[in-house]
Amino acid sequence: MIQPLRAVHRRTFVALTLVLPAILLIGLGARRPRLGPSAHGTDVPDTGNMVRESSTLWQKHSIQSRFYRKPDRPLDTYVVLLPAEELNEPDLLLYWATSVPQGNILPGEARLVGAFTTGKAFLLPLNEKPAGHLVLFSPAHQTVFDIARVEKLP
Repeated sequence: MIQPLRAVHRRTFVALTLVLPAILLIGLGARRPRLGPSAHGTDVPDTGNMVRESSTLWQKHSIQSRFYRKPDRPLDTYVVLLPAEELNEPDLLLYWATSVPQGNILPGEARLVGAFTTGKAFLLPLNEKPAGHLVLFSPAHQTVFDIARVEKLP
């Protein structure tokens, strides 16, 4: 009676040694891509020229937005976001979208700018269109946290 149970357990553990690592590898492969070093905010450019500053761009929250350009790279535009009060939302991501989000859904063409950090500079992907929307998105709640309309910068 014990021998057949031992044989079943042995086969079960051999099968698990093959199946569990495969499940782990499939799960790791299916994860969302990690943010690269360019997707994290950098320090405010010391030699940057402020192009525009506004505290009224955002619809729901008071966030001061400063736009910079470096003299050596005049086509690159950086944005620094400084909220008036702490944003109590977990893991906010900053996106650039050419069209306004409908409800809590990001537009299909929205491009990830980086993980939101107060006071860090983010390079905006303005190559296609110089005007668009900055979108703060909460992946934890799958909701659009706030939207800012950005007109063409000088």
